Amino acid sequence: MRTPPPELIRVADKPAMAQAAADRLLAVVAANPGRIAICLTGGSSPKQLYELLMTAAYRERIPWPRVHWFIGDERFVPAVDPLHNMTMARHAFLDACAPAANIHPIPTDTTDPDAGARAYERELKKFYGAEQLDPARPLFDLVLLGIGPDGHVASLFPGYPAVDVRDRWVVGVDKAHVAPFVPRVSLTLPALASCRTMLFEVAGADKRPILTRVLAGEDLPANRARSNEQTLFMVDAAASPQLPQALIVMGVAGSGKSTIGEALGRRLGWRFEDGDSFHPPANVAKMSAGHPLTDEDRWPWLRAIADEIARCRDKGEHIIIACSALKKAYRDILTGGGSDISIVYLAGSQQLIAERMRHRKGHFMPTGLLDSQFATLEPPQAGEHPITVSVDAPVERIVNDILQQIHIGQDHA
Repeated sequence: MRTPPPELIRVADKPAMAQAAADRLLAVVAANPGRIAICLTGGSSPKQLYELLMTAAYRERIPWPRVHWFIGDERFVPAVDPLHNMTMARHAFLDACAPAANIHPIPTDTTDPDAGARAYERELKKFYGAEQLDPARPLFDLVLLGIGPDGHVASLFPGYPAVDVRDRWVVGVDKAHVAPFVPRVSLTLPALASCRTMLFEVAGADKRPILTRVLAGEDLPANRARSNEQTLFMVDAAASPQLPQALIVMGVAGSGKSTIGEALGRRLGWRFEDGDSFHPPANVAKMSAGHPLTDEDRWPWLRAIADEIARCRDKGEHIIIACSALKKAYRDILTGGGSDISIVYLAGSQQLIAERMRHRKGHFMPTGLLDSQFATLEPPQAGEHPITVSVDAPVERIVNDILQQIHIGQDHA
């Protein structure tokens, strides 16, 4: 089973994040008329969410008798300790709302973290009703997670053996990579992945550096934790990396502009538009009649795209537009010389593009048209500061490459 790529949801601030996460939780609950399992997270980010669930607007819409509450990781400290994750959640809303039998804390009164892990794994398996996880039957409806400053999730720290455990649901972690430096008990990546929705909450300017690394595709636990069905990153403005206002995804026909543009839009939470939708009616009629466009035909089309970018800039919105933009003169109109608009060039040889198109179902391009595209193409040069990527790779790898170049460029700007 191929794991779907994550999607980004942008919110204004921490209160807006709490509300959006609470609404998402209600949607998950409403989608399941049976027994529901939600895996909570510790740390400071989810506290506003938990307190919001206590308010009448949310409390009255949750069917508490059939919702069970678990925890993704726990600090191996007594339940009365302020560092205890589930105790924070209990004080915030669980003890006042949920039946005691539906609250499933990780035991920390055992001899050591490994013993606590074994006990919690037994409880999870009893609840699930099987010894092996079935991708078709998720353990959890919703898993909430945060991202640590080093890219850890739950208590799975980068470079630690627990990250690579595949044959356990829960593991003991002898020491932490970040404060508080206490032993932990954590669900493993396979257990966390067994969910219908995995929701990361990432808020605050202190999370911007690590989120930048995560969005760039760096090999971190936060990039390895993915739901088998749906993974969402909910990010507030303070945590969002500094990015261009707009991306122009350019290349010859068949290079995958729309596919890559749409994938980038999902990853960044930005609006995507196909540049062809901005053609004036006269251009559409001319192309429909089989007549090629001249540069005079293209100028109003390109200016319409540039105007849309300007509107987005004025509203503080981001946009991604797929547009062939084969000539520098075309790109100059689109960017208007603005440094907040980046060109993404999907590069590939004519032989490679032709081969890709031969294998694309339902798509045919005459050889002469592809010849014309390459004859017209003026690849962007260094002065345009393009983000150049090879199309000879899977979509997700191309997207990761683009994001990495964006973030590296911003870091050194």
